Amino acid sequence: MENLISVIGLLGLGGLISSYFTLLWQRKHEDTKARQEYKETRYKCIVLLMKALIEFEKYKGMLVKHGYDISSKNDLIDLLKDEQLSAVLYGSKGFIKSLGSFINNPNKNTLVYAVIEMRRDLWRLKGALTSEDLA
Repeated sequence: MENLISVIGLLGLGGLISSYFTLLWQRKHEDTKARQEYKETRYKCIVLLMKALIEFEKYKGMLVKHGYDISSKNDLIDLLKDEQLSAVLYGSKGFIKSLGSFINNPNKNTLVYAVIEMRRDLWRLKGALTSEDLA
């Protein structure tokens, strides 16, 4: 009888411990998922802004359509600088530096470099992609 009570007690305690660790894991998983989704959204927006800086006239109307009050390339550069500062909260060092390189010298090569850094930050993918691979 004492053994039965001990076994039931251990099962109850084991269940409580298991439930506690399951709850911790679920919370961490949900937090990680929310951060990942936020980064994906920000990075997609930043790619659009970078493309607009390279081809301003082509993307100008679309920027207005998405709620950006941008009337010149200088406005767009200022917005990208703000995005770079905000990226300190969520982005990798490689991405932040690559975005700075793009802002200082906006062209297809620096755009591709920044996007590759986004890819590396989001998915931990490494690879020797270049702008020629995307041509």
